[in-house]
Amino acid sequence: MKTYTVVSFYSGYPLEVQKGWFKDYPELQLDMRIVPKGCPTGDICKMVQDADIILQVPVVMLTREILENMHNVKLLQFLSIGYDTVDLNAASELGIPVANNPGFCAIPVAEHAIMAMLTLMRWATYSHMELLKGNWVQSEIEFKIGELNGKTVGILGLGSIGTEVAKRLRGFNVRILYNKRNRLDEAVEKELGVEYGSLDKLIEESDIMTIHVPLTDDTRGLIGRNEIARMKKGAILINTARGPIVDEAALAEALKEERLMGAAIDVPRYGEGELPQLIETFKGVKNVLLTPHVSACSPESEIRWAKQFSENVVRVLRGEAANFIVN
Repeated sequence: MKTYTVVSFYSGYPLEVQKGWFKDYPELQLDMRIVPKGCPTGDICKMVQDADIILQVPVVMLTREILENMHNVKLLQFLSIGYDTVDLNAASELGIPVANNPGFCAIPVAEHAIMAMLTLMRWATYSHMELLKGNWVQSEIEFKIGELNGKTVGILGLGSIGTEVAKRLRGFNVRILYNKRNRLDEAVEKELGVEYGSLDKLIEESDIMTIHVPLTDDTRGLIGRNEIARMKKGAILINTARGPIVDEAALAEALKEERLMGAAIDVPRYGEGELPQLIETFKGVKNVLLTPHVSACSPESEIRWAKQFSENVVRVLRGEAANFIVN
């Protein structure tokens, strides 16, 4: 029986857990290794030389130097939807197929986005925290609290997550604008109850804009200072995609000046060790919801997550074509 070498860049789970992702395929003999956190580039290059499969997460940047040492790789499988931590052009030139892991968390992320809309419209986080301090702020916020009913919601990116957001919004009696690279067929738009618009249209007409696009060269800094300045006064911005898509300093400034009413960010650009910078950036902002990249989390989505990428790896090891190729 042939043994396949799997090198995982996910140090968040122990080796036995990661082996368990492939327990339903006992016919495959796998030699699994985990790249330690903070591993030097030279050591990484040695570890990947005989790898058949690479399991990647958006932590370590896979540069051309590292990719050039992947002499036997049949698939570079991201465990995440995002695939911004690989030199995609180099992977293509070297003949390394790269796949992402889309759709598994569409439901919890969509529910998180809807939760954020309602939380911010109702000023729930601010009033909760102030009440715990003994401050009765009803008179301060009673004329700022709004209804989702009748609002225009702009969905930037209508892939699997954006589509689930649109489905859930239909019961709230809102106008749904959307923007994506390729416009949907008219019949699909009608079924979802959505209206296509340019990015400019979403920025200028949305009472709430929710972001569901991947981080690429085209989307990095997509919602910058100029775009934030053009949003409707009193609008809400929600980002459950990737932090660098939004200029967070400009966003915090707009919130402090009350040009925007609220914001929710599930993916701050700051790492765990940079929380002081995050706190400083949003210090003094009243109506904000910050969460540590948890919108995708649920027991149900984790099952879908592991099943989907493990099946894709097995397809390739069996000589079949991979799904979800991005290069």
